[in-house]
Amino acid sequence: MAATCGYVTMGPSGGPEETIPTLFLTQERASTASSESSGAHDGQLANRFVVRDRSGATVGGAYESCVDGLVGGRALTAYCSGIIEISGEGKIAFQASRSVTDGPDAKRPVVPVVTGVVTGGTGAYDDAGGEMDLTPPGSDADPWVAEFR
Repeated sequence: MAATCGYVTMGPSGGPEETIPTLFLTQERASTASSESSGAHDGQLANRFVVRDRSGATVGGAYESCVDGLVGGRALTAYCSGIIEISGEGKIAFQASRSVTDGPDAKRPVVPVVTGVVTGGTGAYDDAGGEMDLTPPGSDADPWVAEFR
């Protein structure tokens, strides 16, 4: 039996509840040089995102940390955990893993959708659980699309 994500609407307060709650996570880019932007890292990455709803309104922020699973010096899988914070509402915790490849797009998932596990929440999302499908961005300017089930 599939679990459902038990939380309230992701739209603006008082708005209609969505059939599949969806958020858009745009990664914030560092304005200064870092080990990530230079292409060198020790297998651990941290990312920060601006979170928007379907209307495009900013509703919060998100943080994620990832560790690459290394086999023979080549990354095969990234294991990530994170928090999505909806301003004034609460937080949603998640975990996910995804395949990674070599080359300039080394952090782009091999699969078109990454399914993560919603592991809990606070506030309005206190009973959150279920799955979150993450569709990767088509370009660096596009957001990740998070759909909750």
